[in-house]
Amino acid sequence: MSYTNKVNLLQMQRYFEGQVDKIRVISDLKLSENEYRSLGVRLKSLSFFDGSEKDIEDYMLSILVYCTYSLIYGDIGTSFEEVFWQVVPKNQYMKRMYLRMYKDVFYSYGISIYDVPRIDFLPRCIQLTARHAGIPDEDKAIYYQILSNCSFDDEGDTYGMVRDVLPPRTRYILDMMDEVSRDKLLRDSKALVDDVLSMNQTHNSAFIDKYPDLDLNLIVDCIMWGLDKDFVMKQAF
Repeated sequence: MSYTNKVNLLQMQRYFEGQVDKIRVISDLKLSENEYRSLGVRLKSLSFFDGSEKDIEDYMLSILVYCTYSLIYGDIGTSFEEVFWQVVPKNQYMKRMYLRMYKDVFYSYGISIYDVPRIDFLPRCIQLTARHAGIPDEDKAIYYQILSNCSFDDEGDTYGMVRDVLPPRTRYILDMMDEVSRDKLLRDSKALVDDVLSMNQTHNSAFIDKYPDLDLNLIVDCIMWGLDKDFVMKQAF
């Protein structure tokens, strides 16, 4: 979707609602930085509306998209709360209600496949948002390369093995994730990379079916990375 000044917030919300059953994580939407910033400008106007609490509930999917892409395009080190309160009125008495609305979006739209034991609203919102941000596009080639050169023990600390060599933004996002989801992401990503590097042909659908908990774009981009890597190696010989 190309956002121009003529596209309003309702149209953006409808677009996200139409796409949500085609994705696994929010970053599968592939918003550009300009689209993310355009969405933010429109969301920040919500706090000036009368009856904004109802508007916030109606547009919570758009708020979730904005918060997710803030991890991808925003300043590294900015907290989830800073971003969240940019587009939601900072009302201490309503804080838990707003965070509950936010968390419930993952469940109401069926994109809460990364579950952990019950914890308070704020840390759960942070963890879910980080998982749905995933690995930024600009870091994926480095991420795949790192995983291709390492091996994980069955009981080892997967994140501890790679954290220090990951690009800063990927590290910033993964630091926010819960340990269970992060370990699952890394182990599935490692298996995917190994499969891609050993395959003779590309079968997008086969990999998508084999890794039901991995981001769709992470899978497709890994296949393309594997093909490019294979091409470069053949050229070298």
